[in-house]
Amino acid sequence: MEETTPAHLAAILAQANSRATGDAAVIATNLAGTVVYWNERAESLFGWRTDEALGRNILDVTPTRNSLDEASHIMDRLTRGESWNGPFIVQRSDGTPIVIDVTNYPVMVDERVIGVIGVSRRQARGTAPRRAD
Repeated sequence: MEETTPAHLAAILAQANSRATGDAAVIATNLAGTVVYWNERAESLFGWRTDEALGRNILDVTPTRNSLDEASHIMDRLTRGESWNGPFIVQRSDGTPIVIDVTNYPVMVDERVIGVIGVSRRQARGTAPRRAD
């Protein structure tokens, strides 16, 4: 995977900031999955402070052990330029699993995926997660 250029990082951060309105947790990663943006709502939802999350791989921070394979499949879809949304089981920093509603968007520049934005909210009880296709 190629290194994130300053211009690509700026594009990822601009899209993350544009989606960081309201009560949603917003996380952005570069194409390698390294967290480059983590808003206050993400701190609250996932329990990681921004300084703890930035620079870590998203697959090391949010999926549970049981949802790691699913998260990898979702990342594969996103790197092909496809969005994904639905309920998903994640873990808080203390290991507590929670179900969130998430929408993941690929960040594109010149028709190439350069990063991913995830917009998440805690899910209402009673809705089961679905498998990524």
